[in-house]
Amino acid sequence: MVDKIQVGIIGLGRISSLHLSAYKPENELDAELIAVCDKNKKRAQEVAKEFNVEHVYTNYEDLLSNEEIDAVEILTPHHLHAEQTIKAAKAGKHISLQKVPAMTLSEMDKMIEATKKNKMKFRVFENFRFYSPYQYAMDLINKGIIGKTERVDCRMWNGLSALSGWKVPLTSWKWRFSEKGNYKSPQLFDDGYHKHSIIAQFLGEPIDSVLVWTGEFKIQGVVRHDTPSVVIYSCKNKAHYGTWNVSLHKFLPMESDFYACDEYVEIIGEKGAIFIPGCTGSFFESCGASAPGQAGVHWVDETGKWHSKIDLDTTWDSSFINCSREFIEGIREDRDIDLTPKEARYILQIGLAVVRSIRNNFKEVKIKDITDKP
Repeated sequence: MVDKIQVGIIGLGRISSLHLSAYKPENELDAELIAVCDKNKKRAQEVAKEFNVEHVYTNYEDLLSNEEIDAVEILTPHHLHAEQTIKAAKAGKHISLQKVPAMTLSEMDKMIEATKKNKMKFRVFENFRFYSPYQYAMDLINKGIIGKTERVDCRMWNGLSALSGWKVPLTSWKWRFSEKGNYKSPQLFDDGYHKHSIIAQFLGEPIDSVLVWTGEFKIQGVVRHDTPSVVIYSCKNKAHYGTWNVSLHKFLPMESDFYACDEYVEIIGEKGAIFIPGCTGSFFESCGASAPGQAGVHWVDETGKWHSKIDLDTTWDSSFINCSREFIEGIREDRDIDLTPKEARYILQIGLAVVRSIRNNFKEVKIKDITDKP
């Protein structure tokens, strides 16, 4: 292997800007971005110029044929992942795949089989697990500070537009509203992968079932968005559970450098609790003294004493840098890379169960009953 791992990126949509930025010299990844690919040639050329990338492609198979490339990041729509991942493995490339990894469990299994057979590293890029406050919260849980986790609540707000941040045209989201690309679930299946992932991690025990309720919000009065919605994640011990409550509002003064949304996570243990305000956005910054909590991690121990850790990097883009570093270091150290294929498959199974619950009149669905499609 060369001094630096040579990386190619396939797919240059909106989220690619954060993947690309991770390879800037100041982030000190032991890797070099040498190739980009997008079916939009103009877009690919613009990115190559901005990031000083040598090779530009409009066909991902041409990129995969470049023997200089050691690893690829695949950032394309979900329904394209299986074919592209399998071909990347056969081409001898390590693979970091944007969530959601596949549309079915059988697709995921074929991808896992191909990467194992060709002895390539394969992980799913799930940056929320690499958000510094969430990582710090996991350290507190692992140290037993709050005892066994009993409940995890994730509250999420979407603003119809941000006071600052990305302006994402509705046309760029088209595939997320389709059945083929995303089960017509831009919130619960696509973004949901992040939330299923962190809730499962914080709970620390297998999720046994999900039960979902969803209403309907029509963007511009036409396009159906699967919000408001509530997901309940139950463990075998029903006293241990998680919730994800998400809604979309026109009036929210959403502050964000990225998508017009933000989260607030509560983790309740048997002898303490952790509170994490903010993640994707900075919703509370404009509240001043009335803010529910400064960005960072706050917790109450078993004596009832408050503690805070606010000298963390709470910017959402830092989670992408941390996640990219995990990929490169995992290749270097020849070890498992989070999310591992097994863990990623489990989170996918939860997501498919969520879709089934919606389509079965909001009935409870056992995770084990999802064997392939929703």
